[in-house]
Amino acid sequence: MKYSKSMIRPKRLLTAAVTLLFVLAAAGCGGSGSGAAAANGNGDSGAGSAGTGGSELFTLRAVTQTTFSETIIADKLGFFEDEGIQIDYIGTLGQGITQFQALEQGDIDVFTQGHLTEVAMARLAGLSPLAVAPGFVDDPDNPHITYLVREDSDIQSIEDFAGKKVGISGLAVCTDGFITKYLSERGLDPASVEYVVMPQAGQIEQALVNGQIDATTSHTPFAGVALAAGGVRMAAKSYDVVGTPAGGLAVRGFSDAFIEEHPDIVQGFVNATYRARIFMEANPDYSRVVGAEYLGLEPDEVSSNSYCQEKNIRPEWGQLWFDLSEELGYWAPGDIAPEESYTNQFVPNDPPASDAEIGR
Repeated sequence: MKYSKSMIRPKRLLTAAVTLLFVLAAAGCGGSGSGAAAANGNGDSGAGSAGTGGSELFTLRAVTQTTFSETIIADKLGFFEDEGIQIDYIGTLGQGITQFQALEQGDIDVFTQGHLTEVAMARLAGLSPLAVAPGFVDDPDNPHITYLVREDSDIQSIEDFAGKKVGISGLAVCTDGFITKYLSERGLDPASVEYVVMPQAGQIEQALVNGQIDATTSHTPFAGVALAAGGVRMAAKSYDVVGTPAGGLAVRGFSDAFIEEHPDIVQGFVNATYRARIFMEANPDYSRVVGAEYLGLEPDEVSSNSYCQEKNIRPEWGQLWFDLSEELGYWAPGDIAPEESYTNQFVPNDPPASDAEIGR
């Protein structure tokens, strides 16, 4: 389905009902649920529970990871187990279903993809996700978004997107939003860009190769897969738009109810994922091999992110996403404050010094 820019984001306050439809319909930037499979639950209902078979581990249900993630490393290296937690991957989500909806319905216990804008929109729609930890951030060498074009394309930068067809996984700050920001700041017309929404994983990269679109807004690992296959090149990256790590700020979290009922498990999750982020920055090659194995790819196909080394979500980084969301008309100024979408109450424990080395 194709949308012209003028069709997709009116500058007005979204009602709760409209916001909910937006949240449930958009695949979202980096959101899991880009796969076509329905959620494959484990048969449980409500919050996670202690493991079966005499295990003392608390089971956290999560959507199966479809991108390079610190959750994969924390699981592989036993960081979750050290905190008394085991992860049960329930499968990917069906098209049009977000982690926030699955969280509210009790199908999962933790969301492991997404950005503060999506958390805020879900809360405005009456859902209750709350971010408790950062994930990846933007980096000039490991960009959040890679803008791919065909090798023979005349596109050299985002400025050349005017009048072109650009593939996006869904309407979001870091898909069409970043492009709007970039073009507007340079006096160019964002409405001249035609966005083609393709929510399935890898779909926009294939559409580029097939000549159906002129450029992509590719996330990991799909940018790396496309570049390794050949025939495409990088024309720009998200760091060109924002120019700070904040441009990639991803978040992880739980529902309000889960946080209130299981604060010790939330703390353990935060501890484990912080250890994983520290480890991944110290061991990028090893982490890429582990991620590739999990995703069924070759290591040279996996484009990775840079993972936040901060213990908590930096308020100024969150503010950047909120300011841009209001500029883009996601909600009216004052509808929701950044601190309503996240909490920094769970300060993670410092990881053991040995976590900087491979081979626990």
